[in-house]
Amino acid sequence: MRCFVDVFSRRFLRAGVLIFMMIALALSAQAATFSKASLKGSYGFLINRWTANGNTNQFAVVGVMTFDGAGNVTASGTEIKGGVFQAGVLGGTYTVNSNGTGAINFTTGENPPQFAIALNSTAAGVAHSVQLLVTGDNDNEVVSGTALLQSASAESYSVASLKGNFALQFNTWTADVNEAQNGAVGVISLDGKGNLKGSATSMYLGVPYPTNITGTYIVNSDGTGSMSLTCGSSGNCQSAFALNSVAAGQAKGLQFLQTNTTGNIVITGIALKQ
Repeated sequence: MRCFVDVFSRRFLRAGVLIFMMIALALSAQAATFSKASLKGSYGFLINRWTANGNTNQFAVVGVMTFDGAGNVTASGTEIKGGVFQAGVLGGTYTVNSNGTGAINFTTGENPPQFAIALNSTAAGVAHSVQLLVTGDNDNEVVSGTALLQSASAESYSVASLKGNFALQFNTWTADVNEAQNGAVGVISLDGKGNLKGSATSMYLGVPYPTNITGTYIVNSDGTGSMSLTCGSSGNCQSAFALNSVAAGQAKGLQFLQTNTTGNIVITGIALKQ
């Protein structure tokens, strides 16, 4: 009986050591080391300003950042600031630390920003999402957002890249107490030919409103685009957007910014494919 116990104990010890080694190897494999090559391809991004100062112009921008995997980045987008819209192009460099943090330093364009970044959702060595925080702002506000991978390789997009049913959500951003808060959730159906329809429930001044949506859209070759929507009694809504999460030529998501707002507000949101 004692011999049986000794043999069993030794076998259990060897098995325990083997299991420990397997766990250690698995943890080691999971501890990825990041570099500039981990950030490569085109990313649709959306950035918003957070402030409690009603005298500060609300700000948001939607567009596409393109990283070359070697430390160079370009960006194009549509922004709103204080109710004024404009398009812009930026260029600069980026760094990625071994733990997946890093920085973007834009050096060309009007008022080029600097960002602290953190990579996530890495697959096949490439980050599928990047968290963005502007670091060169000295005011009592925060400008932050998210960039989502379109494709790690060069692609050309069209209306056919945006097809199917998408659940959407949007919110109003404002620190002005005289501006009404507004938000909505709903579903839109896009036919891949430039036409869409859907429905949503919005909250406006504390009251829910069911709304039917119809409209048209275009998609540019870089994955940006625009929508012209008729949203019930609220009239016409114009939005700029950027595609993301493209697989087999089809976008699974987009980020958007309304471009015909008035007053010191910003309306932004996301849509995800059902």
